[in-house]
Amino acid sequence: MTRKYVFGPILSRRLGVSLGVDLVTAKTCPLDCIYCEARATTNLTCKRKEYVPVKEVIVELQEVLQQIDPPDYITFSGAGEPTLNSGIGEVITFIKTDFPEIKLCLLTNGLLLGDKNLCRELLPVDLVIPSLDASNEAEYHYINRPVPGSTLKQLVEDIAGFARIFTHRMALEIFIVPGVNDSPASIERFADLVKYIAPAAVQLNTLDRPGAIPGLTATPPEKLAEFAAALQHICEVETVRPLTEKRQHSTSTKLEEELLEILRHRKLDMHQLAMVSGIPETELAPLLSRLTQRRLITMAEDGTYSTAG
Repeated sequence: MTRKYVFGPILSRRLGVSLGVDLVTAKTCPLDCIYCEARATTNLTCKRKEYVPVKEVIVELQEVLQQIDPPDYITFSGAGEPTLNSGIGEVITFIKTDFPEIKLCLLTNGLLLGDKNLCRELLPVDLVIPSLDASNEAEYHYINRPVPGSTLKQLVEDIAGFARIFTHRMALEIFIVPGVNDSPASIERFADLVKYIAPAAVQLNTLDRPGAIPGLTATPPEKLAEFAAALQHICEVETVRPLTEKRQHSTSTKLEEELLEILRHRKLDMHQLAMVSGIPETELAPLLSRLTQRRLITMAEDGTYSTAG
């Protein structure tokens, strides 16, 4: 079966074994974040519609879930903002009805959480992780580069409003960009915003793979610790460690097996493979070369890889 909307299962930095669901066409998002590993946004929009057909998504999900061991989570993520799909509620209902034992996670930038109908559709989700990468308007427009008219003030109000009605777990993700949103004043402002939103937890994230603009670097451990110290008296704090750290003891054979499993289900190019597998492109190149030489995978003219035969 050739997959179009479902990817994985993959090892997620936050969720264990996660099966991803992509509900929008690539790079459709109301933000154009400078750190995005999926690169620059090409369709900057807040318009909700059925970007990909949810009935096809549901059929593909059902087929995949019948073929694999149950993942820890099914995650709405991918290369765009999943809440833009007007049919996300239908997919949520399907999963919770047919596979109630599997937890459901939504990774979102939160810009659409002011939509009351959407918020009602999201209530069955087990874990919602909205992003808050800025402590003031200047940081917001530099880091997130939102659709015209969007403000940090409104984003905070929408996330806080959703938190007040959501009865499951909400964790607020803060992506730290060194030299931009990590000053002592920024940390103090973040603490005030976290108090106001009152999430169950904060996840501190940093660069793991190249972003949309060059020159970005990962946050030093001591700065992550500074953030954690400022926030841990407000709520639970988790530092999301880079997958590269978790993979440093993995053997080449294990990584090759993981790549083969991914490519058995979906044709992907180098960048897409890096995004799905969590393996940096610099490490992927020799692995793919060895698999190609052994005729286990082939590369098409469009640069996508697939298993041979």
